[in-house]
Amino acid sequence: MKITTSVKNILEVNLDKKTFQIKKRNDLQDFLGGVGLSMKLYSEFRDEKPLIFSIGPLNGFFPYASKTSVFFGIKDKVYDYYIGGSLSSRMRFADLDAIVFLGRSKNEIFLDIQGHHVNFLDYGIDFDSQGLPGRRSFIRFSTNKYLLDYFFRFTGNEADAMLVYKKISGLVISATHNFTIQDFSDYQEKYQDLLLRHGELNVQKDNFLSCSGCPMGCSKSVIGEKGGSLLAHSLVACSYSQKIFNNTDLVISLLGVLGYSYTHEDLERYLENLRQLKNEFSFS
Repeated sequence: MKITTSVKNILEVNLDKKTFQIKKRNDLQDFLGGVGLSMKLYSEFRDEKPLIFSIGPLNGFFPYASKTSVFFGIKDKVYDYYIGGSLSSRMRFADLDAIVFLGRSKNEIFLDIQGHHVNFLDYGIDFDSQGLPGRRSFIRFSTNKYLLDYFFRFTGNEADAMLVYKKISGLVISATHNFTIQDFSDYQEKYQDLLLRHGELNVQKDNFLSCSGCPMGCSKSVIGEKGGSLLAHSLVACSYSQKIFNNTDLVISLLGVLGYSYTHEDLERYLENLRQLKNEFSFS
């Protein structure tokens, strides 16, 4: 299928009623992704205590755009975490820009998300048999903490506490879609050029498990991140690649090969609007 650049697919999951709906929203195109999209959605659903997973337009397509934004509020503060693994890639190829978990389940549940469909399963099922083999990413509660893809951790205890509060014992997201890139040779060239810029990352190559789309296998991959550059975390890129993704010429070029038509003025206006929106929140 063709990449849709003007519509964002938002999956709303009501945990209390065990219902879901996919909303194709063309009113969110001014919110690039990640922290920007999450803040906008949080402002809409604040009263329902939302837990929001979101990605950016480069996730799943380019190296170092490897994280998933996890955004939620506790009392009068909001938290923005960034976790690695393969989750962002699975969301991209599930054709989802964000998942908004609303309300709270009455009992412990497991969520099986396959593209635009959600199965609400009882706690205690055979966890490893869920999802599409080779195309899935897991989050599960194990030994008093949540693990992503059996290895990667959330940053801080608040994200774990929010999942516990919502009684989500685990979830699996499976990729169900494929996308067509019009100028694939240009895409391949930009992909390879970006890989060659690994020396600009503020982290050393190592032998740990890598986040999706990253060849570094750095010692930081397991930990997750918190906060950072508004542009990089709108994309949603690794904090250690901010030097790369704060280059607006490069970002516009990468977006262009995917069919987006952002200009410098668009990104400058977006970042200014984002700073104003951020002032409405009290970040932890």
